[in-house]
Amino acid sequence: MPLSTISESKTQRLEILGPDGKADPSIPVDISESELLDIYRKMVEMRLFDERAIKLQRQGRLGTYPQILGQEASQIVPPLCLKPSDWMVPTYRGQGAYYARGMQLRYSLLYWAGDDRGVHFPEGNKDMIFSIPVGTHLTQAAGLAWAAKLKKEDSIALAYVGDGSTSKGDFHEALTFAGQFRLPVIYLIENNHWAISVPRKKQSASTTLAEKASGYGIFGLQVDGNDALAVYQAVGSAVARARLGLGPSVLECETYRLGHHTTADDATRYRSAQEVEAWKKKDPITRLRKYLESRKLWNAQEESKLKTESEAMIQAEIDAYESFGAPNPLNMFSDNYASAPWHLIEQRAQLEKLLKARKSQHEALELPPVEGRFP
Repeated sequence: MPLSTISESKTQRLEILGPDGKADPSIPVDISESELLDIYRKMVEMRLFDERAIKLQRQGRLGTYPQILGQEASQIVPPLCLKPSDWMVPTYRGQGAYYARGMQLRYSLLYWAGDDRGVHFPEGNKDMIFSIPVGTHLTQAAGLAWAAKLKKEDSIALAYVGDGSTSKGDFHEALTFAGQFRLPVIYLIENNHWAISVPRKKQSASTTLAEKASGYGIFGLQVDGNDALAVYQAVGSAVARARLGLGPSVLECETYRLGHHTTADDATRYRSAQEVEAWKKKDPITRLRKYLESRKLWNAQEESKLKTESEAMIQAEIDAYESFGAPNPLNMFSDNYASAPWHLIEQRAQLEKLLKARKSQHEALELPPVEGRFP
Protein backbone atom coordinates (compact mmCIF):
# COMPACT_ATOMS: atom_id res chain seq x y z
CA MET A 1 0.00 0.00 0.00
CA PRO A 2 1.31 3.49 -0.78
CA LEU A 3 2.21 5.59 2.25
CA SER A 4 0.55 8.92 2.87
CA THR A 5 1.32 11.73 5.29
CA ILE A 6 -1.24 12.05 8.08
CA SER A 7 0.68 14.34 10.42
CA GLU A 8 3.55 16.77 10.04
CA SER A 9 5.06 19.30 12.39
CA LYS A 10 7.80 21.91 12.25
CA THR A 11 9.64 23.47 15.18
CA GLN A 12 10.33 27.17 15.03
CA ARG A 13 13.14 29.08 16.73
CA LEU A 14 12.94 32.57 18.20
CA GLU A 15 15.95 34.88 18.42
CA ILE A 16 15.73 38.67 18.61
CA LEU A 17 19.13 39.84 19.88
CA GLY A 18 22.25 38.73 18.07
CA PRO A 19 25.53 38.16 19.95
CA ASP A 20 26.46 41.72 18.98
CA GLY A 21 23.45 43.08 20.87
CA LYS A 22 21.62 44.20 17.73
CA ALA A 23 17.88 43.49 17.65
CA ASP A 24 15.93 42.11 14.71
CA PRO A 25 13.71 45.07 13.72
CA SER A 26 11.09 42.75 12.19
CA ILE A 27 10.19 41.29 15.62
CA PRO A 28 8.40 43.76 17.91
CA VAL A 29 8.80 43.21 21.64
CA ASP A 30 6.31 44.66 24.10
CA ILE A 31 8.64 45.47 26.99
CA SER A 32 9.12 48.82 28.71
CA GLU A 33 12.44 50.52 29.37
CA SER A 34 11.99 50.08 33.12
CA GLU A 35 11.39 46.34 32.65
CA LEU A 36 14.49 46.03 30.48
CA LEU A 37 16.62 47.75 33.10
CA ASP A 38 15.12 45.62 35.88
CA ILE A 39 15.98 42.45 33.97
CA TYR A 40 19.54 43.60 33.36
CA ARG A 41 20.11 44.62 36.98
CA LYS A 42 18.81 41.32 38.30
CA MET A 43 20.97 39.35 35.87
CA VAL A 44 24.10 41.24 36.94
CA GLU A 45 23.22 40.92 40.63
CA MET A 46 22.74 37.18 40.21
CA ARG A 47 26.10 36.74 38.48
CA LEU A 48 27.92 38.65 41.21
CA PHE A 49 26.09 36.62 43.85
CA ASP A 50 27.10 33.40 42.11
CA GLU A 51 30.75 34.47 42.21
CA ARG A 52 30.56 35.15 45.94
CA ALA A 53 28.70 31.90 46.64
CA ILE A 54 31.49 29.92 44.95
CA LYS A 55 34.07 31.65 47.16
CA LEU A 56 32.00 30.90 50.27
CA GLN A 57 31.86 27.23 49.32
CA ARG A 58 35.61 27.07 48.76
CA GLN A 59 36.14 28.66 52.18
CA GLY A 60 33.96 26.05 53.88
CA ARG A 61 31.18 28.56 54.62
CA LEU A 62 28.65 26.93 52.27
CA GLY A 63 27.79 23.44 51.05
CA THR A 64 27.77 22.12 47.49
CA TYR A 65 26.56 24.89 45.20
CA PRO A 66 25.26 24.89 41.56
CA GLN A 67 26.22 27.98 39.58
CA ILE A 68 23.88 29.43 36.95
CA LEU A 69 26.74 31.21 35.18
CA GLY A 70 25.69 31.77 31.55
CA GLN A 71 22.03 30.96 32.22
CA GLU A 72 20.98 34.27 33.75
CA ALA A 73 18.47 35.13 31.00
CA SER A 74 16.58 31.84 31.18
CA GLN A 75 16.61 32.04 35.00
CA ILE A 76 15.67 35.66 35.62
CA VAL A 77 13.27 36.50 32.79
CA PRO A 78 10.53 33.80 32.96
CA PRO A 79 9.42 34.48 36.57
CA LEU A 80 8.99 38.17 35.71
CA CYS A 81 6.23 37.12 33.28
CA LEU A 82 4.22 35.52 36.11
CA LYS A 83 1.86 36.74 38.81
CA PRO A 84 2.56 35.85 42.47
CA SER A 85 -0.55 33.64 42.29
CA ASP A 86 1.04 31.54 39.51
CA TRP A 87 2.96 28.43 40.48
CA MET A 88 6.71 28.34 39.90
CA VAL A 89 8.37 24.92 40.08
CA PRO A 90 12.15 25.15 39.60
CA THR A 91 14.95 22.61 39.47
CA TYR A 92 17.85 22.58 41.94
CA ARG A 93 19.63 25.17 39.74
CA GLY A 94 16.94 27.72 40.48
CA GLN A 95 18.29 30.44 42.76
CA GLY A 96 18.03 32.97 39.93
CA ALA A 97 14.36 32.16 39.39
CA TYR A 98 13.67 32.51 43.12
CA TYR A 99 15.51 35.83 43.23
CA ALA A 100 13.43 37.13 40.32
CA ARG A 101 10.34 36.17 42.33
CA GLY A 102 11.53 38.30 45.25
CA MET A 103 13.24 35.79 47.55
CA GLN A 104 16.14 37.28 49.53
CA LEU A 105 19.51 35.78 48.67
CA ARG A 106 20.25 34.95 52.30
CA TYR A 107 17.74 32.13 52.02
CA SER A 108 19.47 30.63 48.99
CA LEU A 109 22.67 30.55 51.04
CA LEU A 110 20.84 28.96 53.98
CA TYR A 111 19.41 26.29 51.72
CA TRP A 112 22.78 25.36 50.24
CA ALA A 113 24.22 25.29 53.73
CA GLY A 114 21.79 22.46 54.49
CA ASP A 115 19.47 24.56 56.64
CA ASP A 116 15.74 24.00 56.11
CA ARG A 117 15.05 27.64 57.00
CA GLY A 118 16.33 28.41 53.52
CA VAL A 119 12.94 27.35 52.15
CA HIS A 120 11.47 30.78 52.75
CA PHE A 121 9.45 32.35 49.96
CA PRO A 122 7.84 35.81 49.85
CA GLU A 123 4.39 35.96 51.42
CA GLY A 124 1.69 35.31 48.82
CA ASN A 125 3.97 33.58 46.31
CA LYS A 126 3.09 30.13 45.03
CA ASP A 127 6.63 28.82 44.83
CA MET A 128 7.64 25.20 45.22
CA ILE A 129 10.85 24.01 46.85
CA PHE A 130 13.99 23.25 44.81
CA SER A 131 13.59 19.87 43.10
CA ILE A 132 16.79 17.93 43.79
CA PRO A 133 15.60 14.59 42.26
CA VAL A 134 15.78 15.03 38.50
CA GLY A 135 12.39 15.26 36.79
CA THR A 136 10.13 14.31 39.69
CA HIS A 137 8.63 17.81 39.83
CA LEU A 138 7.26 17.69 36.28
CA THR A 139 4.14 15.67 37.06
CA GLN A 140 3.65 17.80 40.18
CA ALA A 141 3.52 20.90 37.98
CA ALA A 142 0.88 19.23 35.82
CA GLY A 143 -1.09 18.45 38.97
CA LEU A 144 -0.90 22.06 40.16
CA ALA A 145 -2.11 23.28 36.76
CA TRP A 146 -4.93 20.75 36.72
CA ALA A 147 -6.07 21.82 40.19
CA ALA A 148 -6.07 25.47 39.08
CA LYS A 149 -8.14 24.55 36.02
CA LEU A 150 -10.66 22.52 38.04
CA LYS A 151 -11.03 25.38 40.53
CA LYS A 152 -11.36 27.87 37.65
CA GLU A 153 -8.53 29.92 39.08
CA ASP A 154 -6.69 32.48 36.98
CA SER A 155 -3.30 30.88 37.64
CA ILE A 156 -0.83 28.81 35.67
CA ALA A 157 2.22 26.68 36.47
CA LEU A 158 5.74 27.21 35.15
CA ALA A 159 8.16 24.30 35.57
CA TYR A 160 11.87 24.45 34.79
CA VAL A 161 13.33 21.36 33.09
CA GLY A 162 16.96 20.42 32.52
CA ASP A 163 17.84 18.98 29.12
CA GLY A 164 18.73 15.66 30.77
CA SER A 165 15.27 15.44 32.35
CA THR A 166 13.60 15.38 28.92
CA SER A 167 14.92 11.83 28.52
CA LYS A 168 13.12 10.63 31.65
CA GLY A 169 9.75 8.98 32.00
CA ASP A 170 8.54 11.83 34.21
CA PHE A 171 8.74 14.18 31.22
CA HIS A 172 6.69 11.80 29.07
CA GLU A 173 4.06 11.33 31.77
CA ALA A 174 3.79 15.05 32.48
CA LEU A 175 3.39 16.00 28.81
CA THR A 176 0.91 13.19 28.18
CA PHE A 177 -1.26 14.47 31.02
CA ALA A 178 -0.82 18.16 30.19
CA GLY A 179 -1.64 17.68 26.53
CA GLN A 180 -4.65 15.45 27.13
CA PHE A 181 -6.28 17.86 29.60
CA ARG A 182 -5.04 21.07 27.94
CA LEU A 183 -3.55 22.27 31.19
CA PRO A 184 -2.33 25.83 31.85
CA VAL A 185 1.28 24.76 32.32
CA ILE A 186 4.59 25.77 30.73
CA TYR A 187 7.57 23.44 30.65
CA LEU A 188 10.66 25.58 30.19
CA ILE A 189 13.65 23.47 29.17
CA GLU A 190 17.00 25.00 30.08
CA ASN A 191 19.06 23.21 27.46
CA ASN A 192 22.55 24.02 28.75
CA HIS A 193 24.00 21.19 26.60
CA TRP A 194 25.28 19.06 29.47
CA ALA A 195 23.45 16.75 31.88
CA ILE A 196 26.42 16.67 34.26
CA SER A 197 28.96 14.99 31.93
CA VAL A 198 26.52 13.67 29.30
CA PRO A 199 26.39 15.92 26.21
CA ARG A 200 23.10 16.88 24.58
CA LYS A 201 23.87 14.81 21.45
CA LYS A 202 23.92 11.62 23.55
CA GLN A 203 20.68 12.40 25.39
CA SER A 204 18.24 12.28 22.49
CA ALA A 205 18.19 11.63 18.75
CA SER A 206 15.68 14.44 18.18
CA THR A 207 16.96 17.48 16.31
CA THR A 208 15.58 19.80 18.99
CA LEU A 209 14.06 19.19 22.41
CA ALA A 210 11.15 21.52 21.66
CA GLU A 211 9.93 19.25 18.87
CA LYS A 212 9.08 16.58 21.40
CA ALA A 213 6.02 18.67 22.30
CA SER A 214 4.22 17.89 19.04
CA GLY A 215 3.88 14.21 19.94
CA TYR A 216 1.67 15.22 22.86
CA GLY A 217 -0.45 17.79 21.04
CA ILE A 218 1.45 20.62 22.75
CA PHE A 219 2.81 23.85 21.32
CA GLY A 220 6.62 23.76 21.14
CA LEU A 221 9.17 26.48 20.45
CA GLN A 222 12.95 26.68 20.57
CA VAL A 223 14.26 29.96 21.97
CA ASP A 224 17.72 31.49 22.11
CA GLY A 225 18.02 31.17 25.88
CA ASN A 226 20.87 33.71 25.99
CA ASP A 227 18.61 36.35 24.43
CA ALA A 228 16.65 38.05 27.22
CA LEU A 229 14.23 39.67 24.75
CA ALA A 230 13.42 36.36 23.04
CA VAL A 231 12.90 34.61 26.37
CA TYR A 232 10.59 37.41 27.53
CA GLN A 233 8.50 37.27 24.36
CA ALA A 234 8.31 33.45 24.29
CA VAL A 235 7.34 33.07 27.94
CA GLY A 236 4.94 36.01 27.80
CA SER A 237 3.16 34.47 24.82
CA ALA A 238 3.03 31.04 26.50
CA VAL A 239 1.56 32.61 29.65
CA ALA A 240 -1.11 34.35 27.58
CA ARG A 241 -1.94 31.08 25.80
CA ALA A 242 -2.32 29.27 29.11
CA ARG A 243 -4.56 31.96 30.60
CA LEU A 244 -6.81 31.88 27.51
CA GLY A 245 -7.31 28.14 27.92
CA LEU A 246 -5.26 27.26 24.83
CA GLY A 247 -3.26 24.63 26.64
CA PRO A 248 0.35 23.95 27.60
CA SER A 249 3.63 24.99 26.00
CA VAL A 250 7.11 23.53 25.83
CA LEU A 251 9.83 26.16 25.46
CA GLU A 252 13.38 25.00 24.83
CA CYS A 253 15.75 27.76 25.93
CA GLU A 254 19.05 26.92 24.29
CA THR A 255 21.75 28.22 26.62
CA TYR A 256 25.03 27.00 28.10
CA ARG A 257 26.41 26.16 31.51
CA LEU A 258 29.67 28.10 31.53
CA GLY A 259 30.65 26.84 34.97
CA HIS A 260 30.94 23.37 36.46
CA HIS A 261 27.81 21.29 37.12
CA THR A 262 28.28 22.03 40.84
CA THR A 263 31.20 22.79 43.10
CA ALA A 264 31.66 19.00 43.34
CA ASP A 265 32.29 18.72 39.59
CA ASP A 266 35.25 19.33 37.27
CA ALA A 267 33.87 20.11 33.80
CA THR A 268 37.35 20.28 32.27
CA ARG A 269 37.40 16.48 32.37
CA TYR A 270 34.63 16.11 29.79
CA ARG A 271 34.39 19.26 27.66
CA SER A 272 36.86 21.40 25.77
CA ALA A 273 38.01 24.93 26.58
CA GLN A 274 37.26 25.86 22.95
CA GLU A 275 33.59 24.97 23.40
CA VAL A 276 33.32 27.11 26.53
CA GLU A 277 35.05 30.06 24.88
CA ALA A 278 32.69 29.88 21.90
CA TRP A 279 29.68 30.14 24.20
CA LYS A 280 31.19 33.01 26.19
CA LYS A 281 30.79 35.08 23.02
CA LYS A 282 27.02 34.56 23.37
CA ASP A 283 26.97 35.72 27.00
CA PRO A 284 23.41 36.87 27.87
CA ILE A 285 24.53 39.77 30.07
CA THR A 286 27.01 41.19 27.57
CA ARG A 287 24.42 40.88 24.81
CA LEU A 288 21.73 42.74 26.72
CA ARG A 289 24.16 45.42 27.90
CA LYS A 290 25.16 46.18 24.30
CA TYR A 291 21.49 46.47 23.38
CA LEU A 292 20.78 48.86 26.26
CA GLU A 293 23.82 50.96 25.33
CA SER A 294 22.64 51.16 21.72
CA ARG A 295 19.35 52.61 23.00
CA LYS A 296 21.17 55.10 25.28
CA LEU A 297 19.69 53.39 28.35
CA TRP A 298 23.03 52.34 29.86
CA ASN A 299 26.63 53.50 30.11
CA ALA A 300 29.90 52.79 31.90
CA GLN A 301 28.98 55.03 34.83
CA GLU A 302 25.69 53.16 35.39
CA GLU A 303 27.54 49.85 35.14
CA SER A 304 30.06 50.85 37.80
CA LYS A 305 27.30 52.10 40.09
CA LEU A 306 25.33 48.87 39.66
CA LYS A 307 28.31 46.70 40.57
CA THR A 308 29.11 48.78 43.66
CA GLU A 309 25.51 48.67 44.88
CA SER A 310 25.18 44.96 44.06
CA GLU A 311 28.31 44.01 45.96
CA ALA A 312 27.09 45.94 49.01
CA MET A 313 23.68 44.25 48.82
CA ILE A 314 25.25 40.79 48.46
CA GLN A 315 27.56 41.38 51.41
CA ALA A 316 24.54 42.38 53.51
CA GLU A 317 22.81 39.14 52.50
CA ILE A 318 25.90 37.09 53.42
CA ASP A 319 26.08 38.83 56.81
CA ALA A 320 22.39 38.08 57.38
CA TYR A 321 22.89 34.45 56.37
CA GLU A 322 25.79 33.97 58.78
CA SER A 323 23.88 35.58 61.65
CA PHE A 324 21.07 33.01 61.68
CA GLY A 325 22.75 30.66 64.11
CA ALA A 326 22.07 26.93 64.41
CA PRO A 327 18.55 25.69 63.60
CA ASN A 328 16.37 23.62 65.91
CA PRO A 329 16.42 19.95 64.70
CA LEU A 330 12.68 19.76 65.38
CA ASN A 331 12.16 22.14 62.44
CA MET A 332 12.43 19.17 60.09
CA PHE A 333 8.96 18.06 61.16
CA SER A 334 7.27 21.43 60.59
CA ASP A 335 5.13 22.43 57.61
CA ASN A 336 5.20 19.03 55.89
CA TYR A 337 1.55 18.04 56.28
CA ALA A 338 -1.76 19.73 57.06
CA SER A 339 -2.33 16.83 59.47
CA ALA A 340 0.82 14.99 60.55
CA PRO A 341 0.77 11.16 60.14
CA TRP A 342 1.28 8.98 63.20
CA HIS A 343 4.82 7.93 62.41
CA LEU A 344 6.03 11.55 62.20
CA ILE A 345 4.30 12.35 65.48
CA GLU A 346 6.16 9.45 67.11
CA GLN A 347 9.49 10.38 65.55
CA ARG A 348 9.18 14.00 66.60
CA ALA A 349 8.35 12.97 70.18
CA GLN A 350 11.37 10.68 70.28
CA LEU A 351 13.72 13.39 69.04
CA GLU A 352 12.26 15.97 71.42
CA LYS A 353 12.79 13.58 74.35
CA LEU A 354 16.39 12.97 73.25
CA LEU A 355 17.10 16.71 72.94
CA LYS A 356 15.66 17.42 76.39
CA ALA A 357 17.79 14.65 77.89
CA ARG A 358 20.91 16.11 76.32
CA LYS A 359 19.98 19.56 77.56
CA SER A 360 19.69 18.28 81.15
CA GLN A 361 23.13 16.67 80.84
CA HIS A 362 24.69 19.75 79.25
CA GLU A 363 23.03 22.89 80.57
CA ALA A 364 25.02 24.96 78.10
CA LEU A 365 23.04 23.42 75.25
CA GLU A 366 20.39 25.93 74.17
CA LEU A 367 18.02 25.18 71.33
CA PRO A 368 16.50 28.00 69.32
CA PRO A 369 12.70 28.07 69.06
CA VAL A 370 10.96 25.78 66.59
CA GLU A 371 9.86 27.58 63.44
CA GLY A 372 6.86 26.74 61.31
CA ARG A 373 3.86 24.62 62.28
CA PHE A 374 3.56 21.01 63.34
CA PRO A 375 -0.10 19.97 63.23
